[in-house]
Amino acid sequence: MGRWSARTLAGIAVAVASAAAGEPLQVAVASNFQSAMERLVAGFPGEVVATYGSSGLLYAQIVQGRRFDVFLSADALRPRALVDAKRAHSPVTYASGRLVLVVNHGTPGADWLAWDKRVALANPETAPYGRAAQEAMDRLGAESKRINALNVAQAFHFAASGAADGAFVALAQVLAQDVPADRRWLVPEELYAPIEQVGVVLAGPREQAAKELLDHLGSAGVRVAIREAGYR
Repeated sequence: MGRWSARTLAGIAVAVASAAAGEPLQVAVASNFQSAMERLVAGFPGEVVATYGSSGLLYAQIVQGRRFDVFLSADALRPRALVDAKRAHSPVTYASGRLVLVVNHGTPGADWLAWDKRVALANPETAPYGRAAQEAMDRLGAESKRINALNVAQAFHFAASGAADGAFVALAQVLAQDVPADRRWLVPEELYAPIEQVGVVLAGPREQAAKELLDHLGSAGVRVAIREAGYR
């Protein structure tokens, strides 16, 4: 697929910044936000370790007791469920996502989906971008074969490796990987429910530092960078 290639898959913990002494913040991050996250925390005065995965799987790990200090989900439902259960607080919408179809051949668009193609999408049960892709395909009456991936990072990998003819992914991934314009289609937003990405501070001993990280993501300069990365 030309110059673009798949990025790191789910479940890989990556130290994305290290400036201050002390225990690092553990952050659960939806896979679509990986490329942006790695850049945006560079200016945060503390050590951050990010674990990437689908929002549903990360949520399940939090509920099962895995220690995280911040949860940056790709939806609003799961963070608010944690707030309702008094396991989190300070919810903030840090981004609003856009869905894109990338293809290996042909002209991407609604007509492309009408043919017998293999299209990768994140698991709709656990990944908000997968749910959005499912909604878009259903509304279009798409007949392409759907290949479920764990998350949008793996969906992107399936297309980049040729295991699928195309994939539904986040606009941010497309921009980060320099996918050529003639190989991508920005899916009309009326075809899927808004992808509201909400972050929360998780209950625990590092709540103040976690709140500082959310404040950092909400700062003026970082907000501009988030928009430039492909989000609302």
